[in-house]
Formats: sequence, structure tokens, C-alpha cells
Amino acid sequence: MPTAFQKELVTLSHRLADLCALVAIALEEATRSVLESDDTLGGRVREQVAAAAALGAACEDQACALLALHAPREAEVKAVVAAVHTAADLTRMGGLAREVADARGPVPPDARPALARLGAHAVAAARALGELLAGGDGAGIGDAVVLAGAAERELREWVDGRDRPRGAGAAVDLALLAAVYVRFAAVAVGVGRRVAGFAVVGA
Repeated sequence: MPTAFQKELVTLSHRLADLCALVAIALEEATRSVLESDDTLGGRVREQVAAAAALGAACEDQACALLALHAPREAEVKAVVAAVHTAADLTRMGGLAREVADARGPVPPDARPALARLGAHAVAAARALGELLAGGDGAGIGDAVVLAGAAERELREWVDGRDRPRGAGAAVDLALLAAVYVRFAAVAVGVGRRVAGFAVVGA
């Protein structure tokens, strides 16, 4: 039968899943704000990212309280430490979503489909991670990241294939934006590996 500590650890894991869902929504709406040049959506993303940062800090506090109020075994300590790192990484993912929302300038129409695909795959990786944190298998994380990488290459090929001296700045901005999505997905993979290595005890 799970101990009180283990039950609290499961609760923490579900809060982390909620945090993951929040950053996934933030990135999804950030992508829409960029594709549609919608400043209202961008403002909403900033609010979501602030809420994610607050929830991440609360998760870290809860994890520290678990260590302070209980006498966990070694495996339990590792799970709590993994939860602390996970909260920090998910908060970082929120920051990356804000970078997308803060992107400068409109996206060229012929580049929008590839950027939309890249955003969708990065969001899918975050949602698969949320399922893993909530007790699922998170099987879709790897596939989503592979697809995100393919979409990023498509965007880079689009940038490399354009000869626009006047639009060089826009091309660079688009390449940098693509890199933000890839970092977001890569963080999701890293968290997924950590969570798989230190599954919540008693879940």
C-alpha cells in the first residue's frame, strides 16, 4: 500500500503533468500568434507563461517540502530530485513558448505550412510528455521530435533556397525561430528520459 510520501509524490507528478499541458497550450497559441500576426494571442501566451512559471515554482517548493517533512529512501529521493529538475525544465519550455510569441515580423506565406507543422510536432511532444508524467507511456514523444526535426529541416531548406538580400534579416529570424521549436522538443525528450529513469515511486 502506498505510503503518505508516495501519495504526495504521485500528486506532485500530476501537477507536473498539468504544468506540461500549460506549456503545450502556450506553444500552440504562440504558433498561432506568429502565423496570424495576432498580438492579442501573443499577450495571452505571456500570461500563460507567467502562470506556468508560478506553477513550476510551486512544484519545486512541494518537492523540497517532501524531502524536509519525510525520511525518504534513496529511490524516493532520486524521484523527488527528478521532479525538481522537471519543474525547472518545464518552466524553461514555457520561456521558449514566450520566445515564439515574441518573434519579430510576419512569417512569409510560403513558409507558414512548414512552421505550422514544426509547431504542431513540438506541441505533440509536450503533450506526450504530459501523458507520461500523468502515468501513461508517453510513446509519442520520440515520433513527435523526429517529425519536428524534419519540419525544421524543411524550413531551413526554404531559408537556404531564397536569394533575397533585402529579406536576409527575415530569413535569419525564421531560422532562429525554428531552432526555438527544436529546443522545446529536445527539452521534452530530456525530461521524458529522466522521468522514465526515476518513475514515481508507488504510482
